[in-house]
Amino acid sequence: MKKIKKALDNNILKFPKKLNNGEREVEAIVFAALEPLDIDTIESKISKKIDVQKTLEKLQTEYSSRGINLVCISGRWSFRTSETLSSLM
Repeated sequence: MKKIKKALDNNILKFPKKLNNGEREVEAIVFAALEPLDIDTIESKISKKIDVQKTLEKLQTEYSSRGINLVCISGRWSFRTSETLSSLM
């Protein structure tokens, strides 16, 4: 029973964290954008005043082990296929 509880605890820790509304808005804006966006553009589209840079960095970490990654190139943010999967494209 003790091993089962520990296994459940470990699985629960691996579930993705929930995003707050501001984080979800930033995620949606960057995802739907036709081109990479700078922070000022993202800030102009969200409904709340939040630290967009910090939010993007958090999302970047959240997506770092997935099939798509959040990347920043020349100060502009976008979702891209993970480099480890780019050969599939």
